Amino acid sequence: FMEPHCIVNRFWLEPLLDRLAGAPKRIVVPVIDILPEQTPDQYVYVEGMYGGFTWDLEFNWMGTASGRNFSYYLPDPFPMPCLSGGILAMWRDWWKESGEYDDQMTEWGSEHIEMSLRTWRCGGSVEAVPCSRVGHMFRKQRPYIFHGEAANRNKKRLISVWLDNYKDKVYKEHPSLIDNSDMGDISARLALKERLQCKSMDWYVKNVYPELDKK
Repeated sequence: FMEPHCIVNRFWLEPLLDRLAGAPKRIVVPVIDILPEQTPDQYVYVEGMYGGFTWDLEFNWMGTASGRNFSYYLPDPFPMPCLSGGILAMWRDWWKESGEYDDQMTEWGSEHIEMSLRTWRCGGSVEAVPCSRVGHMFRKQRPYIFHGEAANRNKKRLISVWLDNYKDKVYKEHPSLIDNSDMGDISARLALKERLQCKSMDWYVKNVYPELDKK
């Protein structure tokens, strides 16, 4: 999967394929460098950072791999608690088996958090590969209309399917999300969760993203 407004660096693909070999349920991502919006011909390298989210269900880069794990040694791959978006590689079989995207989510927002929780908790993993680099243009303003109601609907679906006993932490941040009457039918996603025998949100917090419990 690749997003628009990106430039791939030299030999970006081979390290991703190498980490996928023999790991059928792994998602791999490159380190995402910066293409300055005003000077896109420049390319700014960044230190490898891990993605996460807070209880407002917004993604952010939370820190560096070396800051999170003092024994980390570049250029080793490192775990990613949360995907930043749609720049990733995975086996097609696992994409289909693990449920693809929630097709009742609209526009964009929360799909990367949903996919991250589903992957980690349902038998897979997410890993960043520093030897793979892709430049991405981060815009100051969206060049299109963004509908907040669509984003909220997506969050409600994410909460109701995946957050288990942590729902109240989100509701404390956003009381408007408590009313989920407009989120649509989630029965297919709950059935998928049951079929894959996914682990609990407690397991994810304790084993994948313990920083989340401190937020």
